[in-house]
Amino acid sequence: EQCDAEFQKEGEWNERNEGSARIKVVCKDCYEAGISASVEFLEQETYDSWSATVAECHSELRTKQELLETQYSISRHKRWDYDQETGLLVFSNDGVPAVISDIEIVGSLSSLSDTWLWSWANFHLLANVRNRIEAVRTFGESNGFPRLTVPKWKADQYLGWEVSAIATQVLEAKGVYRVPTGNGFLFMAMTDVRYAT
Repeated sequence: EQCDAEFQKEGEWNERNEGSARIKVVCKDCYEAGISASVEFLEQETYDSWSATVAECHSELRTKQELLETQYSISRHKRWDYDQETGLLVFSNDGVPAVISDIEIVGSLSSLSDTWLWSWANFHLLANVRNRIEAVRTFGESNGFPRLTVPKWKADQYLGWEVSAIATQVLEAKGVYRVPTGNGFLFMAMTDVRYAT
């Protein structure tokens, strides 16, 4: 905020305002650590709004997950596979597809760095499995929720589930499926679920 106020005084960065803003060059890792820490600082009113949103979305996700289990027995299938190119998550038994879901990748949780990375900031993912997630970032911007707008931040699996629950509500998805990766987990919003024909 102080930097922005200095910038606004001059309408640009120049010799007069650079010194008062105390700008310094930092490495990429230090920048990421600093921006990651910013997700923890919320004004009381915003914190209360964030807590209420998390509680509402978590409750809604729990209901959706139970419905997925009741209707499609998601946890009882022998195998799951996802394909970024097709944007599909397929549950199968003995090589026979049973349930298919369209997916939107929400983000990933690294067990190496204990960080969350939003799919909208992960350019290793194909565009077709992260093209709707920008709506969650927009929701975060309009509500002042930095966990939804900062690309990467310190997290554990509980925070991964929290933001995935919010993404599920914003995207009007049917639920979330979490898959293991080589160094953590990938969280996917299941946007349309159906029996294989």
